[in-house]
Amino acid sequence: GLPTWIQNDATSACGAELVFGREDRPSDFLYVFIAHFIGGGLVLNGKLHTGPTGNAAAIGSMPVPGPDGKMRQLIATGSLAELERALIARGLDAAQIWDRATDWQVPQDLRDAWIAGAAAGIAHATLSATATTELKAVMVDGWLPSDWRADLVQAIRDQMAGLDFAGLDRPMVIEGSVGHLARTLGAASIPLSQRFLVDA
Repeated sequence: GLPTWIQNDATSACGAELVFGREDRPSDFLYVFIAHFIGGGLVLNGKLHTGPTGNAAAIGSMPVPGPDGKMRQLIATGSLAELERALIARGLDAAQIWDRATDWQVPQDLRDAWIAGAAAGIAHATLSATATTELKAVMVDGWLPSDWRADLVQAIRDQMAGLDFAGLDRPMVIEGSVGHLARTLGAASIPLSQRFLVDA
């Protein structure tokens, strides 16, 4: 008999950024949340835009070039599932990246390779999104240690500097401020957001 809301996890994380996050955020931005899979949220005019089915900004499905030049979905290069596979292939403990979002013990070469692949994919997805929606920024957060998030954001900036944004305003790339609990906090705040923050 109680009201119930259903929302995908990345959209919920984006909602948490709106409710609990940084006050200096832009009014229009693409939100990227990295976990087992990569997902997104879209904020337009300071409000969460979910689309008619609640699945707007499903950036994991966006086609991006992979390291071999072949197109693939962003989910194949920007998700932590890829890091998990690399750790398992090396015979290392992959459970650690799911047990906690801090102090990962990952060899530097695997860390660098994952960040490079994720950054390249997110940069291309940002270019595509900017061409259809005038974005002021892309905000990146996730189930990540804070130093990984900072290095990933810088790598995305570096990748975007090499892409052709002719005719477009290049968006800023900024770190999310809620962190690895964004999905949980966002889900918990849905009733508050629906009641007070969404202009129907």
